[in-house]
Amino acid sequence: MLIAVRAEVENVEHWREQFKTHDELFKSQGVSVAHMGSSEGNKVIAVFETSNVDEFIRIFNDAKTAEAMANDKITGGVEMFILDESYKPGD
Repeated sequence: MLIAVRAEVENVEHWREQFKTHDELFKSQGVSVAHMGSSEGNKVIAVFETSNVDEFIRIFNDAKTAEAMANDKITGGVEMFILDESYKPGD
């Protein structure tokens, strides 16, 4: 299952570096791969491939995740999306 998390950060490069220090946290959420991107205005997105959506959400709402986000200098605008539908043009 894929889960996307969008946020606003103080500095995109700082976020990219610090994001990659959370191996244990992501592993505990069943994450196998995290795709990262950014846009103007210090907006970032991470798309996670997880084997356990419920555990991902539980840990996402835990104080450990809040600490990690503070470390990454996330300033707000945090939104989570569960990507539960796919569409293939022409099918």
